[in-house]
Amino acid sequence: PVYAKPEAAVSADSRPDGRSQASVRPIFMRTGPLSPQATSATSPSGSAYYEQGKIRISCAIYGPRQGRKSNPRMGIFDCDFKYAPFSCSWKRSHLKTSDEKEIGLMLEQAISPAIRLDVYPKASIDAFVTVIESDGKAATISAAINCISAALVDAGIEIYDSVAACSVALKGSEFAYDCTQEEEDSAQGTLLMACMPNANEVTYLLQQGKMLPAQTERAVQACSDLSRQIYAVICRYLQTPCEQ
Repeated sequence: PVYAKPEAAVSADSRPDGRSQASVRPIFMRTGPLSPQATSATSPSGSAYYEQGKIRISCAIYGPRQGRKSNPRMGIFDCDFKYAPFSCSWKRSHLKTSDEKEIGLMLEQAISPAIRLDVYPKASIDAFVTVIESDGKAATISAAINCISAALVDAGIEIYDSVAACSVALKGSEFAYDCTQEEEDSAQGTLLMACMPNANEVTYLLQQGKMLPAQTERAVQACSDLSRQIYAVICRYLQTPCEQ
């Protein structure tokens, strides 16, 4: 009798934070200088700050500029990714981990197809991504991709289309969108997808855990639909400075 009322109040489709299975956390984004004290010599070409629930990420774009590596036919996109020491439970020091290096390569693979690197021969475009707070590894990587896309636009880099990313997790027979770390830990599998909605092209796909082929197909379709919604939100934020 003591627990009857709380249990009755919990919906079968609800999650610990009260969202439905098919909803994402609120998104906030801002482009422009990350530090008002930055000088013209040290300020990035473009920058963005991105929030999605508890996830908080900043990204600074430098370039196009001469880099250590060069290609005479096309430019190079490099991404430096790091967690702040206080951002999550598994980050203990300022030293870069192998996990951060791997995520940096993932971000490069997800974003590079969207950039017109052919118009920047011998140049380097560098993205520096810092996770201020993390809540869900797959969700954080997706948010980082969205943040980089906004920063590239702010930097005036020529792109084919902005990249939007999202993730879903399989819990039982249903999918939960934009999962927290607690939800990802208890999920059977997760799928992360980055795409260019207007170009109808997938730039990156990562599946972890166990899923049947039919479930994977459903997850891809769910991510495709969700990416278009997130893409619309990003575009709306990017259009706000122009309207002002």
